[in-house]
Amino acid sequence: MPDATEQDGRSADVDWTRIERSPEFRELTSRRHRFIAMLGAVTLVSFSVYLGLAVYATDFMGTTIGGVPVAWLAAMSQVLVTWAVTWTYLRKADREFAPLEQRVAERAGGRFTRADEPAEATAPAAEAPMERSAR
Repeated sequence: MPDATEQDGRSADVDWTRIERSPEFRELTSRRHRFIAMLGAVTLVSFSVYLGLAVYATDFMGTTIGGVPVAWLAAMSQVLVTWAVTWTYLRKADREFAPLEQRVAERAGGRFTRADEPAEATAPAAEAPMERSAR
């Protein structure tokens, strides 16, 4: 029975450990992790402010602006923050992370094959178009 890497169409000859240790892959993951941490902090602070106002500033949240309660406006701001964070991530992913992913994939083709396998045996797998991941 073929293993999981052969079933999903990937070559079993690629040395994934060496790819993970490569400077290109480390740059990609560190940039992505820093960016996600920053967006997570923005989301957490925004939601914490909203919850703090809802719990401790009930009089303020009950006031109306143009007939609309401040609590409703604050809740809708959470939706807008979520959309803004998502849009920001997708924009950054398309402009910065995708080219880095492509560079990692291109360099992984010939450089990161196992020593006991010929390099040309895994080169076609590296040249296959990358599927876009769900972000």
